[in-house]
This record gives sequence, C-alpha cells and structure tokens, in this order.
Amino acid sequence: MTTTWEISGEYAEACNCDVACQCVWMAAPDDDHCTAALAWHITDGRYGDTDLAGRRVGMLIESDEGVMFDPSTKWDVVLLVDDEATDEERAAIEAIYLGRAGGIWAPVADGHFRSTEVATAPVEFAVDGDTTTVSFGDEMSMEVVERVGFNEEAGTVSPHPLTADLTMKTGESRSATVSYDDRFQWDVGGNNAYICDFELTNA
Repeated sequence: MTTTWEISGEYAEACNCDVACQCVWMAAPDDDHCTAALAWHITDGRYGDTDLAGRRVGMLIESDEGVMFDPSTKWDVVLLVDDEATDEERAAIEAIYLGRAGGIWAPVADGHFRSTEVATAPVEFAVDGDTTTVSFGDEMSMEVVERVGFNEEAGTVSPHPLTADLTMKTGESRSATVSYDDRFQWDVGGNNAYICDFELTNA
C-alpha cells in the first residue's frame, strides 16, 4: 500500500525560456530543449509518520529536444536534497519526487524520467517580498523576482501542474546557474521564472 503524503510551502523555478515559459501551453521550449532548476521549501508536510516541515528540495532537469511534456520527450534529472535531512526524511523525499509514492510525480517519472541521480547539499531558501533566493551548495543558485503587471500585481499563468490550484506567478531570474556535472551546466539568468505557494499530495 502506498504511503500517504502531503507537502506545502514555497516554490520557485528558473529555466532557459524567455518570459513566460511555453511548456505550460505544450509548445517547444526556447532552444528546442529545456534546462530548468526547481526548488521547494516545505513549510508543512508529512510522508506517513515522517515530518518533512523545514526540508528543502531541488531538481535539475535537462530534457530532450521537443515539447517537454510530449510522451516521447525524456528527461535527465538530478534530485537535490537538503543535507540537514535525516535518512528517514531523505528516503521520504526520494519516494515523493522520484514518483514512487503516487501523486503528480508518478506519471511524470513514469513518462519522462530517463535517468535520475540524488545528491545532498547545504541549502539556503529565502523569500523577501517579491524576490526568492535559492542555493544548493555549488550545484544550483538562483534569484528570481515576480513580474508585475496591471494594478502593480504579479502576473499569473495557468495551468501549471506543480501546485493544487494550477496557478503560478510569473517571474524573471536575475541569476540562474547550475553546475553539477558535464550534462548539467548552464547560466540562464534573465529568463523565465515561476513562483508560488504550493500544495501537493497523493491523497
């Protein structure tokens, strides 16, 4: 029987597309492939009896050419886990984000993940007004800011699959670098970012 889990908190992503990323509309990304860094700060959450509040999670994605969510498009993925996580917490995070425990990540992993690696790193995740700053050791660093439109309100985009109401705030990365290994090396600052308060569950 699959363990029940639910997590919520703060989310940010930065990718190589111009603002706004067209993967949401099932169109090919800029450069015809996606390089993206995703980050979550879990402020409240559980995997069975394991408390995940306070843990931070990152994901690096390098996709094949073509529409990112096309069934034929495969991704190479690195899951970055907060180095303060216990063995039990790390196992829970891997089960959730690598699709073993149902929820949104199960079909994503089954349909797209070609290769996966897991690494741990010290993490900083800070939100200050409209700006979110994230770092995972030397592997990932981003600073993203909301893009404001009419009425001085952040623009939104929908449907985005990684939050319960399917809505993200549009943003732009002031900086967005990744340096993990030869496959995961990029600097896409000045491009698309999405930011939201997220809620995910397999219930």
